[in-house]
Amino acid sequence: MLQIAPDAEIEREVDEKTDDAIYCANCGKLITRGRWKLSLGGHEHVCTNPAGVTFRILCFSEAPGAASAGDPSGDFTWFAGYLWNFARCRGCGELLGWHYCSDDDPPKFFGLIKPRLSSRPQ
Repeated sequence: MLQIAPDAEIEREVDEKTDDAIYCANCGKLITRGRWKLSLGGHEHVCTNPAGVTFRILCFSEAPGAASAGDPSGDFTWFAGYLWNFARCRGCGELLGWHYCSDDDPPKFFGLIKPRLSSRPQ
């Protein structure tokens, strides 16, 4: 006998398996989604820290798979008016980038290191 899933169940399944999912390249944990891309003078930025290490980062309004770690700091911020702390993968602890917060709009966002993200789970 053919069974048809209720509409809500189908929507949930599609949402969980959507093509815009972005994962930790190290462990495959779901980190964020493409629909949460954020443009702050562009979605993608190339930034160099005081030690001379250059990062290609992507900005997202939400990243539930990343946990903020450490005390916020304004030292050497790449986004004027924003404090930052580290953003680590909730699955494996890998440094994924930085969590930014401010009284400005948007009040918070994530700058995630592009090569540490993947469009495919492991």
